[in-house]
Amino acid sequence: MTDAVPLTEIWRGPMAESVHRGHAVICDASGNVVEAWGNPGATVLPRSSAKMIQALPLVESGAAKARGLTDEHLALACASHNGAAIHTDRVRAWLNDLGLSDDDFRCGAHLPKDNDTRHAMICADETPCQVHNNCSGKHAGFLTLTQHMGWGPEYVAPDHPMQKACLEAFENVTGEDSPCYGIDGCSAPNFATTLHGMGRAMAWFANAQDGRNARETAAVRLWQAMVAHPALVAGETRACTELMRACTEPVALKTGAEAFFCGDHSGP
Repeated sequence: MTDAVPLTEIWRGPMAESVHRGHAVICDASGNVVEAWGNPGATVLPRSSAKMIQALPLVESGAAKARGLTDEHLALACASHNGAAIHTDRVRAWLNDLGLSDDDFRCGAHLPKDNDTRHAMICADETPCQVHNNCSGKHAGFLTLTQHMGWGPEYVAPDHPMQKACLEAFENVTGEDSPCYGIDGCSAPNFATTLHGMGRAMAWFANAQDGRNARETAAVRLWQAMVAHPALVAGETRACTELMRACTEPVALKTGAEAFFCGDHSGP
């Protein structure tokens, strides 16, 4: 077992005030480790970094096409958004198109991360809805597939067909059996894998080919949607949004809670 290694130092004046340790891995197109820091075999919970994987069943099933979902919808399905109007207005419209309401969500409610929206709601004594949850786009995707397939309403239950579909996709693209799961902040299962497994998954996304098969076609559409709409994936001042905007080549980036971060670069 390789221990976590220093990855970042925060300096104040002449001294390193704090050191952040962790693990990191870079994989090539075949999913092999090119370079690693710490232990690439460490078991991790990727948290929201796995959202593009969780969205694969939505697209490859045909549900996204059947409901006429656009790239904006798919960017939101992969998002941990700020709960600004650009996010919540779109998620509400998506729910309306499904004939559903905020009560059909199972993600729970919290105040939006967007400062202006949060302050306005506090001043107006408004109670947040589930649409303000940073994962409401992902859950709108879950509801879309659940409705398309005629599954039951408790779509976050680990034994629900929705989550079984997510697990199958997760294990397929990571190339590993998931040893366990933890319940994420939005009440959905978050499946564990190794850091190498997530690196392998991102390499697979980066090298997926449109038209090769349904899963790879879905992957291409998802990462391209994220790159096309970085503001919907997170929001102003957020790392995902600002870094995708700054990249001169297409790179899909996604953070996860507890300092997890992943990305895929499609190109030379």
